[in-house]
Amino acid sequence: MKTATAQLTCPECQRENEAERIYCHDCGARLDRSALANCKAAKIETAEELHKRMRGMFSQRRIKAQLAFFKTAKILLAAFAAAALVVMLISPDVPPPVKTETLPPQINLRLETLTESRQPQTMQFSEEDVNTYLGNVMKRKKEKLEHPLLGFERAILEFTEGNCRVTMERSIFGYSIFTSGDYNAQVKDGKITATPKSAAIGRMPIHPVLLAYAGFLFSDAVAAMDREHKLLNKVGSIHLHDKMVEITNKTDAEPAGR
Repeated sequence: MKTATAQLTCPECQRENEAERIYCHDCGARLDRSALANCKAAKIETAEELHKRMRGMFSQRRIKAQLAFFKTAKILLAAFAAAALVVMLISPDVPPPVKTETLPPQINLRLETLTESRQPQTMQFSEEDVNTYLGNVMKRKKEKLEHPLLGFERAILEFTEGNCRVTMERSIFGYSIFTSGDYNAQVKDGKITATPKSAAIGRMPIHPVLLAYAGFLFSDAVAAMDREHKLLNKVGSIHLHDKMVEITNKTDAEPAGR
């Protein structure tokens, strides 16, 4: 079986279109189908050729649909990435920086006294005193906390019942980036441990599956507080309360410094 066919030339883009088309395959302009009536020399094609040509037409549509899908997916992914970046740059609820002229509390010396005492003893440190002491130590060790393109600004501790929130403020090109984490601190087998409960970058929460690896966000600060960390390893217990932390020394017969 044979059928006659002709090509329709688009008046806009000059593309040769199949005779079955009403609109141009490329630009979408309406085709002048009156040319078919005036076509004297038409190409003869078999049913097999017609089937192959029609299959090619639909194949092109499928390819264009796939390209459109991937293009849309890329736009959506870029939009999600931009939105996530904005959320990470939003500052969490933290107190503004405070400059004080008073001498910081000597928490390290008090911890040494506590760990060397052979009598049961408990010391309490307010959130304000801890942050004042922390700010003074971090200021002296700022060089160790600086990274290429990433500057260190400050560290903040917030105490609530059974919870310690650690917030680090860093800066990149003048913009502040905050990382925070909620921890349950306790002393076990002569070592202080901090179990992560949640973490975030800015206001973007970190997935619970990734919490075990979130410690790297604060590892340089922990290293800078190595002396205090070693002293806390020698205490008996740590209890977190609202705006305050309570530390008790060891009461067993074994010396705390061993």
